[in-house]
Amino acid sequence: DTVLSNLLGDNAALHAWMLMRMPAWRECLDLAHVPLPSTSVAPETGSAGWHIPGGKRAQIDAFAAATGAPRAPVLEWCAGKGHLGRHYARRWGVRVTSLEWDSTLCAEGRALAKTAGVEQDFVVGDVLASVSACHLDGRHVVALHACGDLHRSLLRAAPGRAVALDLAPCCYYRSREARYTPFNPEADLPLSRDELHLPVTDTATAGARDRRLRDESMARKLGYLAWFADHTGKPRPPGLKPVPSAWNRLPFADYIQCMAGRDGLAADTGASLASYSDEGWRRQREVMRLNLARLAFRRPLEVWLALDQALHLERAGYRATLTTFCPPTLTPRNLLVSARA
Repeated sequence: DTVLSNLLGDNAALHAWMLMRMPAWRECLDLAHVPLPSTSVAPETGSAGWHIPGGKRAQIDAFAAATGAPRAPVLEWCAGKGHLGRHYARRWGVRVTSLEWDSTLCAEGRALAKTAGVEQDFVVGDVLASVSACHLDGRHVVALHACGDLHRSLLRAAPGRAVALDLAPCCYYRSREARYTPFNPEADLPLSRDELHLPVTDTATAGARDRRLRDESMARKLGYLAWFADHTGKPRPPGLKPVPSAWNRLPFADYIQCMAGRDGLAADTGASLASYSDEGWRRQREVMRLNLARLAFRRPLEVWLALDQALHLERAGYRATLTTFCPPTLTPRNLLVSARA
């Protein structure tokens, strides 16, 4: 179990494990290799980061250091409270426009910008709406961990408008489309939404508690599926709805009753269900072992997706690069797609 846990949480160890069993894997690793930054980043000091969680603040410091001074007034795409834009405004004295659909976050961002004494405007707008493209004109656009369709809308709208772009993509699976449509016609790898979820299954930054809760949740679901099959005489149809987190804190027998009730079944409260808990853990370990080969492809697939984006920008007339802005221990979503007109 310790070996399995190490392989699941360490891409380098998983890739070495694959190489021992499949030497041809080296070619895939070489193609997917994107070097890490050669220097560390000194965090910004002072009160600017008081309202930013430590991990996020470190990501912002690293992202801004990797992009360098902006080429034009900055547009912060999917801004939230504008933490990234406020950093650019403070560090380089540039005017920043932060685009965010949530008016409450915009109001909080304006207050933070006023306290920091920086030139940062907030615009309430939906980046998925075509009208939002007008904000790109003549701007240096920055987007740190814009999810799925949110970063894809930027990549489609930027050519001919933005003078520069720096994007750290995230959550590729968050899309209105059932299947991924590549930016480049020769990138014809068919990918479902479930397959697009693979790159973000990396748990390098997850704590021991988060990993334990993940494993327990999976084991409980698999234990319930074993109970369902024995109780009904047939496997449960696919499509298990998300389980309320409170149910995972219940005793296992109560958990089974809640799950069964949701499926319109009754669980015998007098029956011993401990064997199904044991079976759930046995199946969980089996599933994770079988999943190792699939998980080995999460980084190569993410690099492939980012290269599709970079090539799209290059063909649109930009000088495009794909680099990393921080080590994966800070965030596994550390790829940086940059473009300069």
